[in-house]
Amino acid sequence: MAGEKMKEKLRQLITRFKELQGDPGYLARGVTIGTFLGFAPLLPFKTILILLLTMVIPSSTVAAILCATLICNPLTYVPLYYLAWYIGNLILPGRASWEILNNSLQLILAGGFTQSLALVCNVGFDTGVVILTGGMVLAIIPTIIVYPLAIMFFYRLQKKRYKRHVLK
Repeated sequence: MAGEKMKEKLRQLITRFKELQGDPGYLARGVTIGTFLGFAPLLPFKTILILLLTMVIPSSTVAAILCATLICNPLTYVPLYYLAWYIGNLILPGRASWEILNNSLQLILAGGFTQSLALVCNVGFDTGVVILTGGMVLAIIPTIIVYPLAIMFFYRLQKKRYKRHVLK
């Protein structure tokens, strides 16, 4: 039953992507920003950063939020943060233990925004540096790959809409 609900939510999210209107480049830049921030371990700040970046880099805020939500959601928080910690720990070994990070992450997920913000601040500088370093490295490859894929997707979608409109 829970699996069916998740499949339905995924279908709805994909449908929302298909319903996005606008210039393919504009939409693809939004998807790219959403991908980078979706992989980046910035849990309480993602939406704020998406809003700021999509204003600075002309791109679709809605596409960015949809993409970040697809990547970073309650099912993926722990694996993403673990990968960010793991990669960061390879780059900066011995600065942060998984036990501290895991306990903090569980508290962040259970708390509200202000509690989450306080916990993020209390995790410690070294742990934060390890997670951010790992998360940024983790985000680079998917971010580079997603832009050309997204622009092709939105151009094809635009072409289909145009053909459908012309045939009417």
